[in-house]
Amino acid sequence: MIRRRVSTVIACHNRRDLTLRCLESLEVAARQAPGLAVETILVDDGSTDGTAAAVAERFPAVRIVTADGSLWWAGAMALGLRACSPEFDFQLWLNDDVVLRPDALARLVETHDRRVREHGRPLIVVGSVLSTEDGSVTFGGGRRNGVHPLRSVRLPVDDLPQDCELVNGNVLLVPREAALRLGGIDPVFAGVQSMADTDYGLRALALGIDPVVAPGWSGHCDRDTRPPPWRDADLSLLARLRAVTGPRGRPWRAWFVFARRHGGPLWPVWWAAPLVKGVVAALVPDSRTDRRVLLVEGVVPDYRLGLMRELAKSTDPRFVVYHGDGQAGLTAAGSAAALPIASHRGRNIFWPRFCGGRFAWAAGSTAALGGRFDAVCVGLHTHDLGVWAICLARRLTGRPKVMISGHFALSEPGSCLLGMVRRRLRGFLARCADAVLPYTEEGARECQTAGIPATRIFTCVNSVDVEQARAALAALPATVVDAVRRRHGLPDGPVFLFVGRLYPAKRVDAAIAAMSVLADRGVGASLLVIGSGVDEGRLRTLAAELGTVRFGSAEFDPEALAALFNLATAVVVPGSVGLVAAHAAAHGVPLIACRAGTPHGPEFAYLDDGENCLLTDAVDSVAIAAAMERLAKDPDLLSRLRRGAWRTGDRLGVGRAADAYVTAARHAIGLAGTAS
Repeated sequence: MIRRRVSTVIACHNRRDLTLRCLESLEVAARQAPGLAVETILVDDGSTDGTAAAVAERFPAVRIVTADGSLWWAGAMALGLRACSPEFDFQLWLNDDVVLRPDALARLVETHDRRVREHGRPLIVVGSVLSTEDGSVTFGGGRRNGVHPLRSVRLPVDDLPQDCELVNGNVLLVPREAALRLGGIDPVFAGVQSMADTDYGLRALALGIDPVVAPGWSGHCDRDTRPPPWRDADLSLLARLRAVTGPRGRPWRAWFVFARRHGGPLWPVWWAAPLVKGVVAALVPDSRTDRRVLLVEGVVPDYRLGLMRELAKSTDPRFVVYHGDGQAGLTAAGSAAALPIASHRGRNIFWPRFCGGRFAWAAGSTAALGGRFDAVCVGLHTHDLGVWAICLARRLTGRPKVMISGHFALSEPGSCLLGMVRRRLRGFLARCADAVLPYTEEGARECQTAGIPATRIFTCVNSVDVEQARAALAALPATVVDAVRRRHGLPDGPVFLFVGRLYPAKRVDAAIAAMSVLADRGVGASLLVIGSGVDEGRLRTLAAELGTVRFGSAEFDPEALAALFNLATAVVVPGSVGLVAAHAAAHGVPLIACRAGTPHGPEFAYLDDGENCLLTDAVDSVAIAAAMERLAKDPDLLSRLRRGAWRTGDRLGVGRAADAYVTAARHAIGLAGTAS
């Protein structure tokens, strides 16, 4: 039997889970159409959430074409259509958020074949897709309505094929003859989200190619409920005005060509009217009755995604995140995944690099001053001019209410002039806030000592997603330890782990020196250093003579981190202890750290010597080696510390932090109660 070839084209951008679900449904539909040979071309337009890698792993037969994020839907689809095999019999346009019904592909081809037999005319076949909420038709075919040549009424589902005039490209079957005559998507629509499919259908109609809606429905696809960007009150006026002619709006050239091509004699009217309406809408955006809280995050690393996911559940107030890129080697790396919360990407401005990657003006600070948010949450950063500007606006105008989160080390010892000035500035900022969110109980006590009323203090924990980490641990295969050992070239025996950014304050050099001490004592153990940063070159040089130290690139994936922690006897951080304390506790792994030396983060308070960690008094390689040797040789001690670390993890987690944020926000903006 000769199988006809169907080339399926899908465009995607940062919708990994939806894309995988779409491909799964396509795979099922292809199996139910044995007379068809289906190839799939996925155009990944600059996704940063790992879509391409996930698709390559789950669907190795899919041909992936990558782009830089500038194509948007129309440009990405045009690129994919050009990549189709030249021998195709049909092209199938498919949106990445469509879930096909199992018989969809067979029904579309059957509709085409029957129509050709009955009428003998070329056609393109549109599939109707339904909302998962109410079963209404969300996308499909439509007919012109009234005098406006570009306005249509969407056709309902019917048991018979229906002629239409305007088409959506969510599910669209294009036979070879029609595809060759139409010549693909007009390049003028590259960089545009919409219009291209409507233009395609109207051009088909003009060439005598019938757009036909297939009987029944072809799958599910929900509407995008986001407001158009020119009506989004979270954006600045300038951003809204730009959005009118942006990729999701009506870009000047593409809209001019579209309106002139299909608008008839009055095309200038139809061209101008939506632009005028868009500008008016931008000037008076959608009013909102919900309260909104802006989180000025600067950079959102992977560990913050769990907190973002929890905060997204709050509806009153509603949280919106502004974030941007960090500085390589100096700040935490921003997550490559799409944020699970309403968010906007902006530009972070930094002080010169010798200042250590400190923010001068964090992304979102300007938006915070625009008066569109009821409250703004910033970090306790005296070096960030945006924080000072927001607090000044609060003093002068009463808006926005200010929430400040952070360490709140308001009485750290030290006599240098810079340290004294910094402490005074921190105290001043903290007292200006309507609500403070210290990471620890110690920080809360510092706030009270500084004169901040207890009613304005909401203790949260700076933690990782403990539930996610433990789920990843539980899902690890039994062979994972051996696999990690082989990948990093580690021999049998205890493995001590450092994971984090590599910069001098972490004192990884002391851990490497401790490995030399262990080697002299004849203790067989390895040190695995996972991370990157400005100190990496120096550390590799120090470890070059030792055969017991291995390096690996930074890891952020929960499964990969779970495998590393599962391998580790203990985590070793001789210098500044930060979030790694929460990471270790989440995975039930004890820590070896030092009390003195470089200043620690607030997470150091999670450590309890002899309960979940071993602490040395100073950053001393001999003392660190002694602690490592104790854990390597005393399984009872190691087991006790592991249990203690696990109990510590039970007290952490993003749920508690999210509750504190919501409660603090409701207090700051004067809402009764704590539930959202």
